[in-house]
Amino acid sequence: MKNLSISFLLISLMLLAEASFGQNMRKLANNTFRPGEFLKYRVHYGLITAGYATVKVGNRMVHERERPCYHIVVENYTTSTFDVFYKVRDKYESYFDKDALLSLRFNRYIEEGKFISYTETHFDHHSHKARYINHKKQVTYYSIPQNIQDVISAFYYARTRYDHQNLKIGDRISLQNFIDRKTVALQAELKKREEIKVEGVKYKAMKFSLLIEEAGMVTDNSKIEFWITDDPNKIPIRIKSDLPIGSLKADLVESKNLLHPLSTAKD
Repeated sequence: MKNLSISFLLISLMLLAEASFGQNMRKLANNTFRPGEFLKYRVHYGLITAGYATVKVGNRMVHERERPCYHIVVENYTTSTFDVFYKVRDKYESYFDKDALLSLRFNRYIEEGKFISYTETHFDHHSHKARYINHKKQVTYYSIPQNIQDVISAFYYARTRYDHQNLKIGDRISLQNFIDRKTVALQAELKKREEIKVEGVKYKAMKFSLLIEEAGMVTDNSKIEFWITDDPNKIPIRIKSDLPIGSLKADLVESKNLLHPLSTAKD
């Protein structure tokens, strides 16, 4: 009977913790994306295709700590031709809460050249702690601010929460995410609205530049720019980074199961 009482107490405490966890999380509406959304990008230097990247929203909800979650998978891979020079097979997985749009778990598999690594980050928004598990299965805990995101969930949160129609030139979108065992603040500044042709399709788009905040300082990393559709989908259609060897671009080549029509423009 004593063991039964202890077991009952432990189960009760676990259920209480889960209830408290759910009650303390915010609740936000999503009218931007839906399960099954799929995006594919061609990564290239000029005319040379180096690889591709895909972003997939799972067709159904999964559960993490008894909470319904979106499961997003991002994969980056080089072409067979480019593999000879530098092989990339990266995979990122984000599990973020359906109602709160907050990250609960982030998996990261990196295979770049001869370097291979797998890590997991589990977010406890109730205690403001991140449990980080490295490739050796060593566990470390880090303090995190309220409503922290991983790099993938941050993107979907921004798409959902910011109204593209009310953004003005010079406005900044601010986000915090946890990556590489630290919290990094990102800001995206709207530079202009324009029509841009990507992979033969002309879009109405918003052009942003990326700003990164580390150690309390905001640095304008103007070498990274991206264009997002000027419509309720708010999906990236081009990401551009200027490198010493040339300009690296990721251009949208395919999209499926979007929640809204794309803002394409006529020639």
